[in-house]
Amino acid sequence: MGPEIACPGCLRPGGLVYTSTWVQRGSRWPGRGKIEDRQTPLPLCCCEYCRRRFRVLPVEIAPHKSYTLPVIETACAAYVAPESAGLSLNRTVKRMGEGCPHRTTLHGWLGGLGARALGRLDSVSEQPVAALIVESSDHLSGKLLSRWTQQYSVPLDKYRSVPRRDRLQACARLFDVARKLFPEQAHPWFAWEKWLQTRFHVPAWAFPARFPCTAIQQHTPRRPAVVSPACPKNSKGRTKGKNHGARSPP
Repeated sequence: MGPEIACPGCLRPGGLVYTSTWVQRGSRWPGRGKIEDRQTPLPLCCCEYCRRRFRVLPVEIAPHKSYTLPVIETACAAYVAPESAGLSLNRTVKRMGEGCPHRTTLHGWLGGLGARALGRLDSVSEQPVAALIVESSDHLSGKLLSRWTQQYSVPLDKYRSVPRRDRLQACARLFDVARKLFPEQAHPWFAWEKWLQTRFHVPAWAFPARFPCTAIQQHTPRRPAVVSPACPKNSKGRTKGKNHGARSPP
């Protein structure tokens, strides 16, 4: 596969070679008004040092994820857009049509991708965020460093805690910078990921789909809720219910 590609198992470069074996890998791609399930043939490679075998994924399919990167970008970018006030998690995924991800899946994507953009996953990632930004600034845009440090706002109805706000703002920054770098692409964040993989030969913006972050925080009710009267309590502090009389024998 090349002298610069390292083995995911033993981490030694230059030892991966293609084999004649192909396997099928299920994935979900953006279609016309829906999400399509496809079976993608993948070649197997073998490491000449540790003798382990690995599937070679295309750039569209991220490791350990069934939805492709364009699908993830479409959902996450729409949710954190400045004009998305009032757009809930459920409404965001339903707009993608049949086969759309569950709202909890979108919540997990936003939490994991936001933590990755904040640099909180650098210890478990192939490349730190600083290396990705510096490489892109040197070869794509010299103004990237100043743009990456700008403050981004997210609609107030998207969060109810500071940690969730920080992750959503990081996602908004990530997609906005990608649009500045690749303005002519339909999926600029995916185009950025593809370019970074040609430089580092590893997944650049990889993130866990189920990152342990804040729970789903519901939107505040639009109408005032009806408050029920409190149940009276007796002298022992127990709730006093209605007396229905003695129970008749069966």
